[in-house]
Amino acid sequence: MAIAVSACVICKNEAEKVRTCLDSLTWCTDIVVVDSGSTDATVQIARQHPAKPRVIHHDWQGYNQQREFAVSACANPWVLALDADEECSPKLARDIQNISESAVAQIAMFETPRKNFIAGRFVRCWSPDFQMRLIHRDRVEWDQTSLPEVRRPIQSFTIAKLGGAILHNRLTPYREVDFNDGPVMAERARLLASRMAATGKRATLFALLTRPPMTFLKYYFLRGAFLQGRFGLIIAYKTTIGVMLKYSVLYAEQNLQASQTADSKITPPQ
Repeated sequence: MAIAVSACVICKNEAEKVRTCLDSLTWCTDIVVVDSGSTDATVQIARQHPAKPRVIHHDWQGYNQQREFAVSACANPWVLALDADEECSPKLARDIQNISESAVAQIAMFETPRKNFIAGRFVRCWSPDFQMRLIHRDRVEWDQTSLPEVRRPIQSFTIAKLGGAILHNRLTPYREVDFNDGPVMAERARLLASRMAATGKRATLFALLTRPPMTFLKYYFLRGAFLQGRFGLIIAYKTTIGVMLKYSVLYAEQNLQASQTADSKITPPQ
């Protein structure tokens, strides 16, 4: 017997995308949309969708925390978790529908590739971008940090893979913010730097000197960005800038903030 699967979608102000996301999930037996305070028509569109999802408001708690809440609100233990700008591809839907209960007795999560798009173009160098989004909620533990999303199988359970892909941002036309979104990149750098600091990583001189150029070489040459011409070059630059920002924030938190705190404790001369 095939597993029963719920789907959950977290969103805010995604009126242009949420319908397409829900269209890709109509095969699920249960759909939950968790909105964190949309001011556009996102909630109305979701409520009127033929799939009849349950729409829940939940204030934003961070990426991992919001996802955990959405998964907990689903009717089935197996949950496919998406963002509103993502879709379940037809192949991924078929792969999941072909999973039997007996085949997943020891599996906690399935890892699936994600295909990313910018301005309607597939971003080759970001693939396969594996995501753990098909989750058995009773077989995983959730990391309480916000980014990156971390879930781990509980003892005696494992992770398996599926070939079908999640499609990310497939139908979004050109937007300047996809190439120059300072606030989003800054926030992501802050969250990733905090995660790195929590796991004991440091922004050493070696890391500051080598990580950005190595990132460019990895994505431009090894991951094949050069095959997409100027578009691929820009994506490799964008990826490198993200790494540079992450290590810059980590350096600032570990060194400048600490030295400033120490200086503030020095008693001024009388």
